[in-house]
Amino acid sequence: MTITLEQAAERFIPHEFTIDGLDKWLTNQNIDVDGDSRFFHSWHHYENALDEANANVCIRELKGMDADCWTNHDNGIIVHMRDENGEPTIGAAFMYGVEEYLTDAYPVLDDTEFSEVEDRWLRDWFDQEKGAKDWEPPEGIDVEEVYRAWLSADEPTTVDNELGSPDFNRLTAQLAA
Repeated sequence: MTITLEQAAERFIPHEFTIDGLDKWLTNQNIDVDGDSRFFHSWHHYENALDEANANVCIRELKGMDADCWTNHDNGIIVHMRDENGEPTIGAAFMYGVEEYLTDAYPVLDDTEFSEVEDRWLRDWFDQEKGAKDWEPPEGIDVEEVYRAWLSADEPTTVDNELGSPDFNRLTAQLAA
């Protein structure tokens, strides 16, 4: 399947695609000597569930376009931005559309993907904190009930990276009442 630069960008771009817009965007990208640029990266793994979810969507989309210009690493996506002739790649056009969408329209590429990743991150955090505090629920209280109570009462989110430790005593007291 052959896809055009315009088709790749229009998967997400919230405005009309122009080659001039893509070229201007490429000029402002941090492209290495091999012509690659990184997206959704940090020093180690993803910063939050939102970055991981958006990266997952991008990886799926790039694969679906048969774009042989990306590599997934533990710390984000690396996309080849220009071909051997210096022309923008399909991957570059797609990522241009993605960045424009995330900046101008909505910070989530796929709500379902984000919800699934966020749920996993929150559950992992809860279990990690439970283990770190060596906490076990009192008799008659189920761990799942405490987890759901934490989600309901504290409304935690991974987006701001400031997840507090669940107050297991408060939560179990609420459930026991």
